[in-house]
Amino acid sequence: MHVAYVLKKFPRLSETFILNEILELQRQGVQVTVISLHRPDDGRFHAKLAELQSDVIYLPGRVGPELLATLRRDLNWLRPAGPILLDELDVNLSENREDTWSVLRWGMEVASLLRSRGVTRMHAHFATVAVRVARLAHRITGVPFSFTCHAKDLYRNTVDKVAFQRMVEHADFAVTVCEANRRFIDQELLQGRFTGKVATLYNGVDLRAFAVPRQPATPPLVLGVGRLVEKKGFRYLIDAVAGLVRDGKALDLAIVGDGEDRKQLEAHLASVACPRIRMLGARTQDQVRQLMGQATLMALPCVVGEDGNRDALPTVLLEAMAAGVPVISTPVGGVEEIVDDGRAGVLVPEHDVPALQRAIVDLLDQPAKARELGEHGRVRAERLFDLTRNVATLRGWFTAGKANVEVRA
Repeated sequence: MHVAYVLKKFPRLSETFILNEILELQRQGVQVTVISLHRPDDGRFHAKLAELQSDVIYLPGRVGPELLATLRRDLNWLRPAGPILLDELDVNLSENREDTWSVLRWGMEVASLLRSRGVTRMHAHFATVAVRVARLAHRITGVPFSFTCHAKDLYRNTVDKVAFQRMVEHADFAVTVCEANRRFIDQELLQGRFTGKVATLYNGVDLRAFAVPRQPATPPLVLGVGRLVEKKGFRYLIDAVAGLVRDGKALDLAIVGDGEDRKQLEAHLASVACPRIRMLGARTQDQVRQLMGQATLMALPCVVGEDGNRDALPTVLLEAMAAGVPVISTPVGGVEEIVDDGRAGVLVPEHDVPALQRAIVDLLDQPAKARELGEHGRVRAERLFDLTRNVATLRGWFTAGKANVEVRA
């Protein structure tokens, strides 16, 4: 089996779950070609990128002589696709897509790559432009495709329900990363159409990589990891820890990550004037694992953003549980499915700083309870979030051309 991953931008430091999925497919004998519509622009990559068995193919940013030469070469087999191209043009124009010409251009380019490289299936991540390109390439070549949808591509109030339905209609199947997502898709986006084409499959983590030695720091270290965006709730975490420090509690907070809200969070941190809180910026996965070994607990107080965006299955919570770190979060999106409240972690209401403070103090003051939560978290990660097993499930769906849509218990 030869699968082409069609992605908007690859690699991205914040999307390690895609890289890990691709590498695990390789280990399980699947040939993977990565096709990226755009080149990365942050300049930071994981060392694991070197494990890719083929170079990433970056599509041209604009029409150039190379693409025109390709189209001239493939004109004979592209000519019958004329009605399809006109139909896709009509669809994109009806959806008021500003990237209409780019989608058509990329779709033809991907179609050519599929033929020349013997690709037998496509998969995309995020129900955005990458899926549109895969859909067009599928309609031209007949090569089947599927896609995984996550959170921002589902919950933002700008999501086009009709466009999403078209994506599911043409795909063999769609995957989403938690049952909360699947229910939302069925009820709000598909509204009864295409029943049985969306399946739940949790992202997996490398359980061996996150079996890290635990040596919690003194004073206790609260760790927060994630993109610096509204839905991660880091503003509330800063307020919670700053308040505890003012009240005389000895603890540190380290926040790892980068994002569009960095300046606002830095300004907020300056306003609370708490020297025990550090913003470390982006870190490699190895560095994050090292910090998890030192952390007393992991806190990610997720919230629903003003635009409706929210977390679905925060990878960092899966990683922390795999590392045996007790976690505190909120019942947003699929977090309740990750954290078995009171057994494998603690959930507090979103936006609730006092509740977050009480949860932090409770775990700091009861190390035996914190240790038990961490141990149960590891067991839960082994049962639900094993990268090898979950990718094997996805590989089976690729082979069958359909997904098992049975609802998880």
